[in-house]
Amino acid sequence: MKKAFFILVLLFPATTLIAQQQKKTPVYFQFASQQNRAKMYKKLVDTTIRLSLADPLADSTEGEWNEAFWAMELVVYKNDFSKQKLTQAWKQAPELSEDFQNNLIEASYALYPTEFKQGVTNLLHATSSIPIFIRCAEYLLRADAATAAIIQPLIQTKFGDTINTGLTILQNRIASPKQTKPLPPLKDLFDKNFLKDQTVIYSFQRKNRDYPGLVIIRKADGKFIKNKDGIIFHVPQLARAITNYPFYITNGNTPQGILRFTGFAVSGNYAIGPTANLQLSLPYEAKAAIFFNDSSLEHTLWQKEMYASLLPVSWKNNEALYESFYAGAMGRSAIIMHGTTVNPAYYKGQLYYPQTPSLGCLCSYEEWGNNGLRIKSYQQQIVDALDDAEINNGYVVVINLNNDKKAVSIDEVKKYAPNP
Repeated sequence: MKKAFFILVLLFPATTLIAQQQKKTPVYFQFASQQNRAKMYKKLVDTTIRLSLADPLADSTEGEWNEAFWAMELVVYKNDFSKQKLTQAWKQAPELSEDFQNNLIEASYALYPTEFKQGVTNLLHATSSIPIFIRCAEYLLRADAATAAIIQPLIQTKFGDTINTGLTILQNRIASPKQTKPLPPLKDLFDKNFLKDQTVIYSFQRKNRDYPGLVIIRKADGKFIKNKDGIIFHVPQLARAITNYPFYITNGNTPQGILRFTGFAVSGNYAIGPTANLQLSLPYEAKAAIFFNDSSLEHTLWQKEMYASLLPVSWKNNEALYESFYAGAMGRSAIIMHGTTVNPAYYKGQLYYPQTPSLGCLCSYEEWGNNGLRIKSYQQQIVDALDDAEINNGYVVVINLNNDKKAVSIDEVKKYAPNP
């Protein structure tokens, strides 16, 4: 699926000089101006969605429909027309390509969480594809937990003893759908011996990713970066995908766990914008030698025990922090920490507004003026904090604190951080 607004194109590395220039001079971005946002929305609705879906659905028009599905997700396009077209697509879904099925399930999951249960159920039974089966199963489990009784035996019937990470995760989610275990001591993740001598960027989140999380930074010496007023540096951050898929599905929410931070870059993607981003890698996406910053591991293949060696003893049996490992094993990639030029008006009324979701990245809010000048940027604040501390690599640790129905606050985080 060609998702033109979030395909990552790296134009050049963001050097310290670039970071400093963005700090000192106004940042202008044409795409973020009010005039261009209005033009883009009109094009998305009139052409990408309505004109594309006016063509009958067939093998030859799948690409146009796929583009329309993505645009519908991006701008949260929901009305009688969109529902009618999705209904039509579900009637034909079993006969169409796996790529189309994938896009159809994703759009339905993102926009209509219960309305297409029957079509999804039909495809669940018809498909021989593990990725499509998993996506159908996740749609049905969220729409009606009782469908677990149908899904579990189907896994054995269809796939037998097939060893597949995604199927294993799905079965575990069915076995304990709402099980919430107390977290091990968070102080152990703040200890200077955790990822010793490495910078750690913590992104604290909620289980419900509709609520924004919070970023703080521990330097390699174990001390936290602070603002000039002596308060620990912190900025909000969203780890929610547009799809709201679970972590192990491509384009899903940011997985919990450890990711490697390898430097800065500037994206050519106009939905991400010109603010320097942090380049991150999951296990498997990066070789062990890069992830562990150890050249002796150049020819070493990934094993779960290697990843576990990074965790404090108290956290080694907590599956939550293995999400990044499993996501990498399933082929997820290109999860970065970036800003945004997407129009927040698309998401007005959502709990995370005015922040904007992504395709599973860690997305930091940016405010752009009608003239295209950047007014405010949490992403730039992160880049500046790292630049001031002369930090250009380390680790990012994503953690769901709990399922409280509110954004994560610095007062909450400070309860766990020793002498922040």
